[in-house]
Amino acid sequence: MKKITYGLGLSLTLLTGCSSVAHNSGLKTTQSNTVTVEFVGNATYSVPQQQGTVSLYALETGLADAPATLIQQKQVQVSQVPFTVNFTVPADHKKLIQPTVRGDAEITYYVTWESATQNLTGKDAIVIDYDRKFPRVKLGSGKQQIYLK
Repeated sequence: MKKITYGLGLSLTLLTGCSSVAHNSGLKTTQSNTVTVEFVGNATYSVPQQQGTVSLYALETGLADAPATLIQQKQVQVSQVPFTVNFTVPADHKKLIQPTVRGDAEITYYVTWESATQNLTGKDAIVIDYDRKFPRVKLGSGKQQIYLK
C-alpha cells in the first residue's frame, strides 16, 4: 500500500511539474517580440552626424549555408556612440523566414549596420566589431550590446 501511495504521489508531482513548465514556455514565446540593441564602443564619444540602416535578420539555427531572412530594418541618425535601436518583431515573423521553418525550430537572430554616408574617414565610420563578438541577439532578452570598432 505504501508503494502504491508513494508511486501515485511521485506521478502527481511529475505531472504537475510538466504542466507548469509547458505553461511557462508558452508564455515566454508570446511575450518575446521585442529586441533592444545598444551599439557600444570602448567609451562614449561623438561621431559626425550620419545616417545608417540597422537590419534584423533571422535563420534556422541548424541550417548550414542558408541565407538569412530580413525581418525588419530601421533608418537611424547617429551623432554619438553608444546609441540604441528598438525592434518590434511581429508574432508571426517565423512565417517570413525562408526556407520555411517548423514552428518549433530554433532561430538565430542577428543585426547589421550599413552606413548611408560614403564620405566618412575610417576613424569616423561606424563599423560593427565582428572580431570581438558576432552581433547575435535574442528576442525578449532586454537590452543587448553590439560592439563597434
